[in-house]
Amino acid sequence: MIVCRTLGPVSVEVDGAGAPTELMWRKNIALVVYLARSPKRARTRDHLIGVFWGDKPQDDARHSLNQAVGTLRPYMGEGGLDSDAAQVRLNPGAVQLDVDLLEGFVAAGDHRRAAALIQGDFLEGFGIKGASEFENWLTAERAHWKRRSVDVLVRCCDQLLATGALADATQAAQGGLERDSHSDTTVRAVMRCLALAGDRAPQGGRRD
Repeated sequence: MIVCRTLGPVSVEVDGAGAPTELMWRKNIALVVYLARSPKRARTRDHLIGVFWGDKPQDDARHSLNQAVGTLRPYMGEGGLDSDAAQVRLNPGAVQLDVDLLEGFVAAGDHRRAAALIQGDFLEGFGIKGASEFENWLTAERAHWKRRSVDVLVRCCDQLLATGALADATQAAQGGLERDSHSDTTVRAVMRCLALAGDRAPQGGRRD
């Protein structure tokens, strides 16, 4: 199984060990994450070519996709990656993303464990030159996970305050504020923590 941390600088493990160099090539990692974030974890070959190799002639692009699929398949376990003439698909157990774990913790009401997964922006510092469609997708994903991260951190703050863990709650609220200093909910969360601590103004936020 390939395990990817995406909320922060990308980190990859394969079956609990460090990822081999060939797996860490940018387009290989991008393809793994993109497929894992796709509906039903599947895309047509033509779609993937347009996203990752749109700047290449069709024959070269198809060859590059075949190479990438061939590189990834051995690291996903038996039957982890299926491909045919029309599409490429990840099967259950092939890839685990931290964002999927986060959503699982949120669904279970465990916002503290969800917040612990937030280490930065989605695929922080990552990009692929010449792949404009991928970059457009990445921009949208970063915006989505920024909003989601702020929401999780604020909910984590509320959960911690309910248990009396003021210091940890303040840290969670400040984390939300660092990600979006214009969010009213994060400002209120920080203000609430500081008020409980005997202070008045949030650090780094607005003072309306």
